[in-house]
Amino acid sequence: MHIAGASSYPDTPWPMAAPRVTDGGPPFVTSVSPTGHHFLDQYGQPILLKGDAPWSLMDDLSAAQAESYFATREAQGYNAAIISLLGDPANGGPHADGSTFDGIAPFIDGDVLRWDERYWSRVTSYLRMAADHGITVLLYPVDGWTIGHAFTPESIDQCLTYGRRVADRFADLPNLMWMTGGDYVPATDDLAAGSDVDRCWDAMLRGVRETGDGRPFSVQLSYDESISSDNPFWARRIDWDFVYTYHPTYTAVLEAQGRRPPRPVVLGEANYEGENNQPESAPTTDETLRRQVLWSLTSGAAGEIAGSQDWQFRPGWETRLSTPAVVQIGRLRQLFTGLRWWELVPDTSDELVTAGRGAPLSAGTTMDVLDDDYVTAARTPDGRQAVVYLPTPRTISVNAGVLAAGSQAFWVDPTSGQQVPVPMSTSFSTPGPNGEGDGDWVLLFTS
Repeated sequence: MHIAGASSYPDTPWPMAAPRVTDGGPPFVTSVSPTGHHFLDQYGQPILLKGDAPWSLMDDLSAAQAESYFATREAQGYNAAIISLLGDPANGGPHADGSTFDGIAPFIDGDVLRWDERYWSRVTSYLRMAADHGITVLLYPVDGWTIGHAFTPESIDQCLTYGRRVADRFADLPNLMWMTGGDYVPATDDLAAGSDVDRCWDAMLRGVRETGDGRPFSVQLSYDESISSDNPFWARRIDWDFVYTYHPTYTAVLEAQGRRPPRPVVLGEANYEGENNQPESAPTTDETLRRQVLWSLTSGAAGEIAGSQDWQFRPGWETRLSTPAVVQIGRLRQLFTGLRWWELVPDTSDELVTAGRGAPLSAGTTMDVLDDDYVTAARTPDGRQAVVYLPTPRTISVNAGVLAAGSQAFWVDPTSGQQVPVPMSTSFSTPGPNGEGDGDWVLLFTS
């Protein structure tokens, strides 16, 4: 799309802004840690993102349904959600003009600066509802599906003003992170000048920053496999890396982990529950979902988003909120939340697991999640905690010398959460099928 003034928009850094920190209430993501590897909450404590992707919640749900959704997810241990502020059929919304299921449009006559208060009062109440249930919202004020449809600016200045107004509207909400993008393929590999779309999104976030709002921002690039910092235009602007991959997740997470400057890395999107694996179009299984989560968390991720087919709230979505996969992922998240997960360093040099890991995928190689069997591992620098994920049955060799004295070993069933102590050794063999009859296990070391 062509936006007046985009071609002459200056490529300058955003104004400096500090995070808006609100004391009290449940923990929300408010800033990036000084090390650059994870997020901090308003109390200055590390916070692990544990998310869902209800993209079209703003436009598809009534207030009662939204309350039910957020209450359920809070009870299940979720603390984050990806949500589009504006709707489109491509992101799950009911109408291309961004109007809700009951016909309320965000803009009057499509003018992005003439807001229908009924819509904005509703979305504000939904975001506050999320805050009441401890959910940090990764909010897309405009995304790759709504720009040119529900959001059709006439000039780059309108994008800037829109960003200011969005930030001012939600200034008192403590639970927001900023996002843009989507299934978005940039116009070129090196956007030195930026496309009209990129310039509009840049102006929108510039408007947010001009209000003094410094909450963490990232961009979601193209599907299949991408990292936010892949694109030079956006690499200079983001605060954290959104990883988007349908392949074994450790590859992109580890690649992002190795980039400088260091930024938190989040598995933002992978294969969704209830849909088909990409690119093989094989059904996504509970094991697929476990692997995606565990590979990421043992590769240094600062969190992960485990989405489902109900990103667009298909009929019967209420009955699918509590699936076996949701229960299993909840247990895995509890396992890591109970560790010093922010200190776990990926074992990329084979210092902990010295044999039996298999071969990692080489750069640029694609593979279905269930076709890979690479063992990932991570440990704290003091050796007092370590986690190894074995996706298939095998025997591995472990260097106990990098673990703290007195370390204990446990096999953790990733389907039930049951922990079984085993004698410390230099060799460990998986104990047979797990509770679901699959071969994946977690080996935990603690001291």
